[in-house]
Amino acid sequence: MSSFVRLVQNEQMKIYNRARTWVMLGILALTVILYAVLFKYVMESGMNSALPFMSMTAGLSFLVFVFSVIVAGDSVASEFTWGTIKLLLIRPATRAKILAAKYVSVLLFLITALAALFVVSYFVGLIFFGLGGSPGEAGSFPRIVQTYGIKFVDLLMFVTLAFMISTVFRSSSLAIGLSIFLMFTANGVVLMLAGLKYNWVKYTLFANTDLSPYLLGDEPLVKGMTLGFSVTMLAVYWIVMYAVSWLLFTKRDVAG
Repeated sequence: MSSFVRLVQNEQMKIYNRARTWVMLGILALTVILYAVLFKYVMESGMNSALPFMSMTAGLSFLVFVFSVIVAGDSVASEFTWGTIKLLLIRPATRAKILAAKYVSVLLFLITALAALFVVSYFVGLIFFGLGGSPGEAGSFPRIVQTYGIKFVDLLMFVTLAFMISTVFRSSSLAIGLSIFLMFTANGVVLMLAGLKYNWVKYTLFANTDLSPYLLGDEPLVKGMTLGFSVTMLAVYWIVMYAVSWLLFTKRDVAG
């Protein structure tokens, strides 16, 4: 287990030793501050509490998605691009353990970025808007946490998809570009197919990544879909994506 921890630490060093990573986190924090300035001084929204501001900035999770996909898409593919994969594989650790360490490191970055958005939004909201507001607003904190949890599940699946593409095609640009394209187009296509009464759409990945209809009391995308069904579908897709990554990374020749 200690060898696996060292592998994860090594992957974390690769991520955070790059100036790109800190630039991305800096952009995330700066965007939250710009949102606060916009709502307080430009739009004059009348917001008087940090909690409504946190609810608003939860929508910035799309930046967390983009940055996490960049890290995931680069995780495996960059080793082939820079020719460092051979140096990595001569270590005593198995390929499966190396792949797992890379995936865990990607997830740790996703969690870190999402937590950073949450914490920065709270303190920026506190500075600009204070802790005022009605008791009802204060009671929305569990809902904010729930919203972040829902977004984490959504982002987890897309980041895993980017990781799989990176492993399969050994191309950072393809993994990043395709994942971002699917993130911003798949929901529209799924909604269109559901509107045309194609019930099979409920078995697709993108019809199940958003769990908010079940947890926030909205109607599911397709009649008959339940929280248990969507969680099961997500688990199946996660297993398939990681299994494909594992199979190709551990079995494919890397000499070329």
